[in-house]
Amino acid sequence: MKEKITKLGLFSITQTFFQVGSIMIMAVSALAGQTLSSDPKSAALPLSLVIFGTLVGLFPASYLMRVFGRKRGLLTGTSIGILGSIVISFGLYHHNFIIFTLGHLLYGFHQSFLQYLRFTAMESVPHKDRASALSWILIAGIPAAFIGPLTGLYGKTLFPNFLFLGCFVLLTAVLCIQFLLITQFPQIKKTTEEEIKQSLDEHTSRPFNYHIKNLGLWTSIVSTAFGFGLMVMLMSAVPVAMKSHGHHMSASTLVIQWHVLGMYIPSFFSGTLVRRLGSPKLIFVGIMVMGIEVFTALQGVDFLPFALALIMLGIGWNFMYVGGTNLLVEQYHPSEKNMIQAVNDTIIYSVATIATYSSAYLETKIGWFGLNLSSIPFLVI
Repeated sequence: MKEKITKLGLFSITQTFFQVGSIMIMAVSALAGQTLSSDPKSAALPLSLVIFGTLVGLFPASYLMRVFGRKRGLLTGTSIGILGSIVISFGLYHHNFIIFTLGHLLYGFHQSFLQYLRFTAMESVPHKDRASALSWILIAGIPAAFIGPLTGLYGKTLFPNFLFLGCFVLLTAVLCIQFLLITQFPQIKKTTEEEIKQSLDEHTSRPFNYHIKNLGLWTSIVSTAFGFGLMVMLMSAVPVAMKSHGHHMSASTLVIQWHVLGMYIPSFFSGTLVRRLGSPKLIFVGIMVMGIEVFTALQGVDFLPFALALIMLGIGWNFMYVGGTNLLVEQYHPSEKNMIQAVNDTIIYSVATIATYSSAYLETKIGWFGLNLSSIPFLVI
């Protein structure tokens, strides 16, 4: 028991450091981009490349982990992240937007490897303890919700002559600690050939044409992709929107913190809800919560409407994401999972990339209210 707690604690702490970096980038990247780019509509480009880098890195990361193991894959990904953070810092120091943006792409590659950290934790324990392992990973998001934005707030003026440079110097330090923690991971055994054969023989694969016509599959993909896309679009726009309405960075930092809590705290009971309500009903509840977010955001540009709207955004995303993911796994046989999961992840991160890049442009063109109203058609679909 003590060994299991120690092992899962190590995974959870590593996940916390990973999420601290990811949340900090979400909180400060667009603001830092505004100091470098002559076009304010391009401020969200670096952040969109983080999502794009995650998208294009998923398949290579999966392949490398299958060949060399989870631990080496995670170490490789973290090394890429450290390089990316150094490149971002170099770009800020030399006031070069292109280099700054390139560093974000590298950080996205790093994130594609770390997406598999939760699977690494679940594979390290007996089958009966895998749900417990996932809970440990989810818990990591709570301290990260506070530490990540605060890291950005403190780092902004760490080097007074180079605004925001301190954020990415601190990010480099966080990634180095993450690397050291991963070196302490136990080596996860590869899936045996017998387990693979049993999974493949459980059901025969069906033609891809069958899946294209499967409404349940498209319901799961669309709900997850739209929920994730709307979440990153509005979350990315918040620091810029609040700044344009006279709020200090400390205010937007607090809003991001509450938003991330809204994203992760429901995970402790959304699993129970999906068992009681079923996946489609939980997705529908998430859509309704997203609708409440839009209504709340339209109540004004004071701190409270921003904060309440972002909390609702986090909760709505959680319900749509959990419901959509649970519905997805009901749509394929074990022998089909790699193909369907690849299609699912590709669509989700493609939508997220477009949503993140368009956030700064839309906020500049149509404002915070217009940005929220633009989400309604997607919720209707």
